[in-house]
Amino acid sequence: MAVAAEPAGAISYEGPSPDTEFLGFSQANFLVTVPGWKAREVAVLLNAPAGRRLLQELGREDTSEARDDLARIVGEAWLKRVVSGAAPFESIVTVSNGFLDEHPDLLAEVRAAAAP
Repeated sequence: MAVAAEPAGAISYEGPSPDTEFLGFSQANFLVTVPGWKAREVAVLLNAPAGRRLLQELGREDTSEARDDLARIVGEAWLKRVVSGAAPFESIVTVSNGFLDEHPDLLAEVRAAAAP
């Protein structure tokens, strides 16, 4: 008898939210589906200090496009953990320097994905 494996889930990047810089972060929006849960919109907020830190470490120019790109990369890396069950399924995820320090594996993945 064949047993059907349930898919792990899916992550779909929906784009950045414009004009969030005056609030102190860059926002990446995703639609995430996880088996057993309804599809959920997730906003990943990369705060300004964490964004500046990553841009400086990567040697990238500090532009709104670069910050939006980093928010997407951080979001995708974090949401892979959510889909696999290794992180909580939350609608808003705020990424700060402390968050990055608490998740060195995430930081390493972001550095690798964002490297030129």
